[in-house]
Amino acid sequence: MIGAFSDRSGISKRMLRHYDKLELFTPVTLNEENGYRYYSENQLAELKKIEFLRDLGFTLAAIKELMDNPLDLNAFTELLKDKEVVLTKASDEIKSSLLLLKRTILYLEKQSPSSFPSTHQLLDLEGSIMMTGEKQSKAMEKVDLKQLINRDVFVEKIEEILEKDQSDHYHFITMDIDNFMHVNDFDGYEVGDAVILNVFSIIIHEMKAVMESQSDELLIARLGGDECSIFIKNGDHANVIGCVETIFSEIRAFDFKSIGCGRDITISGGLTHGGKPIHVAQMKDKSVKALIEAKRNGRDQYTILA
Repeated sequence: MIGAFSDRSGISKRMLRHYDKLELFTPVTLNEENGYRYYSENQLAELKKIEFLRDLGFTLAAIKELMDNPLDLNAFTELLKDKEVVLTKASDEIKSSLLLLKRTILYLEKQSPSSFPSTHQLLDLEGSIMMTGEKQSKAMEKVDLKQLINRDVFVEKIEEILEKDQSDHYHFITMDIDNFMHVNDFDGYEVGDAVILNVFSIIIHEMKAVMESQSDELLIARLGGDECSIFIKNGDHANVIGCVETIFSEIRAFDFKSIGCGRDITISGGLTHGGKPIHVAQMKDKSVKALIEAKRNGRDQYTILA
C-alpha cells in the first residue's frame, strides 16, 4: 500500500502520486476498482536513485530521461561536470551579491550617508581601505577596480568582436582566489578587499604588459567578487601560457601577510582556446569547467580545456 511504502521510503504519498503521474516511478500494481497503489520492497533502490538525482539539482524531466535510458557512466560523469558548471556560476553570483551586501553594510555604518550608495561609491570604499603605509606594495601600482568593465559590457564587447570574425583565434581565461570566503570570515572584509586589489593588480599588470602588444584585443573584467575573466583575440598560445604562469608565480611570491592576511593566498584558473565559438557563454562555460577541474586537482594551478 502507498501509505506503508511512503513511511518506509520517507517520500510523501503526494510525491509518490506525482511521480506516478509523470510515469517516473510507478507502483507494481494499481487496483482499478479502488485506485490503491501497491509498491514492492525492491523498488526502494530505484526511488533512492531518483531522490539522489533530485539532490544533485536535476529536474524531474531530466531524471526521467536518465532513468529511461541505459546508464553510461562516462556520459553521466560529463553530465555531472556540466551541472557543476551551472551550479558554480549560480554560486558565484550569490557570492558576489553577498559580498556586495556586506560591503554596503560596511559603507552605511562607516559613512552614514544621507542617500542610498551607488556601486561606484562601494568600489571607492573597497579601493581605499588598505593602501597606505606598510600595507601598500611598493613594487606595483594598484589598479583602479572601478575601471574594470562589468559583465554586461564584457559580453557585449566580445559579441561585437565575434561578429567581425575572420578566422580569428581566441583565449578565454577565468581565475579566482582559492578559499576566498575564508579570508573574509577569518581576517575580515577589509583584508579581503585588499587581497582582491593586490591579486587583480598582479593579473592586470602582467596581462597588459605582455598581451596588449602581442594580441589584437585584450579585455579584462571582474565578473564576481574575486573572479576575473580575460578575453584575448589572436594571442600567441605560448605567450598566453607564459603570462598565466608568471601571474601564478607572482601571486605565490607576494607577501599577503603585509596587508594583514593570516593565510597563504593562491589562485586557480581555467583556460580555453580555439576558433569562433557559438556564443560567448560557450567560452565562459568551458573556462569555468577547466577552473573547476583545477580546483578539484588541488588548487593553486590552472587547467586548459580546448
